[in-house]
Amino acid sequence: MRTKKEECIIDEMGRVFLPSLFMQLTKLETNDKVFLRSCDDWIIIDHHDENVPVPSHIFIRTIDHMSRIVIPKSLRDDYELKPFDYVELYVVEQQIVMKKRDEKSIALSQKPAAPPPYYATLTGRQIQLTSELLTSVELDANMEVQFFINQENNIVIQKYEMSFGKKTTLTFTAQSRKIDDRFRLTIPKKLRDDFSIHSGTMLKIKKSNKQLILEKVENEKEISSVLSQQIDAAIVEKLSK
Repeated sequence: MRTKKEECIIDEMGRVFLPSLFMQLTKLETNDKVFLRSCDDWIIIDHHDENVPVPSHIFIRTIDHMSRIVIPKSLRDDYELKPFDYVELYVVEQQIVMKKRDEKSIALSQKPAAPPPYYATLTGRQIQLTSELLTSVELDANMEVQFFINQENNIVIQKYEMSFGKKTTLTFTAQSRKIDDRFRLTIPKKLRDDFSIHSGTMLKIKKSNKQLILEKVENEKEISSVLSQQIDAAIVEKLSK
């Protein structure tokens, strides 16, 4: 059985991000060692077995703390994979398989698809963010952030900067907070009151350059859909353990 396709970009260091669902389905975790080998048009990623001798054509690599893995240079050369190329990933029989995306597909794509929004539900005064989400906008744990309001009347979060007189379309709220070491962020009371955000409120979080944009979710169908997806993901995670 083969899963639905995921597409990822090879970064400048030859790494590719392994989707969390694929990690769960193949029972892989960060810091695991894996085999990489070629098979026809595919690169296959499989569990590392220390009891099995490793032939010269098989490579061993470690999945890093952000679920990335380096594709060996010789494999990148063989498959003509360059930084910022797209690869297609699938799960087949407990293995992750990948290949270079077809050139015709690349030509038909005007631009990469916008990443799906991240949803977080306010718990008390805080929202739970993720390392991956923060890294994508150059934020991290224990970092101070500022809160702004954009022209669409959404909350905008960005890295704390002492910049006076800088032209911007954002309205500064005079509010700032620190992301804690567990990637949680407190929404200031003034903003919670102004936007009628309370514990249990769902927020849609989008990325824009080096900013996170928070939008209150009020559509009941969207809330139900997100909750259903979160429940399904939790079930998959539980079954994979």
